[in-house]
Amino acid sequence: MNMHIILVDDHKLFAKSLEISLKGQVDKFEVYTSPEQLSKVLESRVPDILLLDIHMGDYNGFDVAREVLESYADLKIIFLSGYDLVEYHNRAIEIGAKGFIHKNISLHDLVDQIERVRSGGMIFPRSSSDIVQLTAREKEVLQLMAEGLRQQDVADRLFISRRTVNNHIQMINEKFHVNSTVSAIVKGIELGIVTLNFRT
Repeated sequence: MNMHIILVDDHKLFAKSLEISLKGQVDKFEVYTSPEQLSKVLESRVPDILLLDIHMGDYNGFDVAREVLESYADLKIIFLSGYDLVEYHNRAIEIGAKGFIHKNISLHDLVDQIERVRSGGMIFPRSSSDIVQLTAREKEVLQLMAEGLRQQDVADRLFISRRTVNNHIQMINEKFHVNSTVSAIVKGIELGIVTLNFRT
């Protein structure tokens, strides 16, 4: 296949496995374990497809993609991640990526989907109709609750009344079909809406 692909993924074993597997299937396959060198590489050669991991040590694939697209708006970016979260799919679409592929995909399907993106298609998991959509404020409330803040603390932080916070929580519980804040937080984590920052 006459194609140039660059993969940025800090999982060296995965990256190497993919490089070996795609040898002979694509013309040129370059692997980088950190986005640090990416801007320099792109100055000299822009690939047909840029495959990006999302969690790369200190780097976030979404931020990397946003920066790259500012300079190379036509570059086709596909996120290749082990985290198959609805929120991630949505963010990838918002940024302007052309695809989101889960890492457990077969090699044959991966090559097929990369080819589809190169031909102008977009590859995103089919979102089911029951996907929960929280408002921006509901996401804020849930995130703060996940960080251990009490309702009054959340109210103070967001400059709203405690009653309003309680209303948001009730609405979140209804949307998630759960009956406790803890269950809502767990569901939020599963969907990628809540992020947990473990500080050491």
